[in-house]
Amino acid sequence: MKKFAYLLLSCAALTTASSCSKEKEVAPTGPKEYQVEYKVTSNASVADYLSYDNESGGSTTLSNVALPATYSFKRTMKLGDHVGILASLPSGSPATSEITASISLDGKEVKKETGRGSSAQAVPVWVIGQ
Repeated sequence: MKKFAYLLLSCAALTTASSCSKEKEVAPTGPKEYQVEYKVTSNASVADYLSYDNESGGSTTLSNVALPATYSFKRTMKLGDHVGILASLPSGSPATSEITASISLDGKEVKKETGRGSSAQAVPVWVIGQ
């Protein structure tokens, strides 16, 4: 009888634990249009170099960009496609320099990175379905 009660309690505990678990977000299987937004901030006033995946899936490259900067567009992507940005400060910047770049999809921040130091750079990349 004790074994049966123990088994019953164990099953009840497992059922409760599994029903409380957080549901996993399901990635889209087909193409979906996303609102993509990149944000770049820094304690410096200018980024030496910016390169990001644009609305056509190609790259846009800029230099001597005033900060903070934001780039926003719509892009249709499918599972496995990616978006990314590289933002860097000029070489020889003060050791206390930092630059942060973030990626948001449909208003939700999905990736953020901060680089620090005299050659600071941030390179966040997000793969759809990640």
